[in-house]
Amino acid sequence: MEMEEKRPIDDVEAGNAEGNSAPPSYGTGGYTEPPTYQQATGPSNTNTCDNEQLVDSEDGVHIHEPPPSYQSLFGEIKEARQSASSVFDFLKKLLILLIGTIGCTIALGIIMAIPISMIAIGATYKHDCPTERYIPIYLIVGGSFGIVRNFISLCKRAKRDQDDESESKQSPILSILDCFLFAWFIAGNVWIYSNYKPSFEKSSGDRYCDKTLYLFAFWLTNATYILIGVTCLCMCCAGVCAAVMG
Repeated sequence: MEMEEKRPIDDVEAGNAEGNSAPPSYGTGGYTEPPTYQQATGPSNTNTCDNEQLVDSEDGVHIHEPPPSYQSLFGEIKEARQSASSVFDFLKKLLILLIGTIGCTIALGIIMAIPISMIAIGATYKHDCPTERYIPIYLIVGGSFGIVRNFISLCKRAKRDQDDESESKQSPILSILDCFLFAWFIAGNVWIYSNYKPSFEKSSGDRYCDKTLYLFAFWLTNATYILIGVTCLCMCCAGVCAAVMG
């Protein structure tokens, strides 16, 4: 049994009046236009990922708001691929991105681990260096202010990234902390290098200093100078390469 095709009421009545001699005509009576694409893909469609249009429930006004913008490693790689002029240029940009991401993670771990280790070792061997009692104090104070400085810097960077602002000026608090840490580092150099090399035997009296304490402070200071030298060397090499290739 075939199902009878449904027609608009007005058309049915018109067809009955004419004796069903002509097919129904779709007029305007009782006819509702189909929804537009924007209405069909409005806020009711919660599963649409690319939905950029919001509808006010009271006024029915369409409000266009772009989706939140964010940067990811994949997006940066894609942008580098699109902006690269050649395969070599893309590989160079990709290497810079990877080094920046991995290097930032490693640097973050180091800058947080070093101050903590300074406090731990300085507090553990606080009374085990008669030859220079300021060496453990140097580690404790330097590590404490280093943690405070890193924490303020990370909070400031996170706030700047959240607000999506450009690079702002350095905070006066960070400037004061940097000046203090620099002066404290110079004082630590005097205390450490002026007592090289102490005796690691407790029976030596005033010349005694715990081996772990002194060698940690000694090589931490040396590593700082090595890092500064390597950074300057890399900057010089980069400048020479840029001048030759440019």
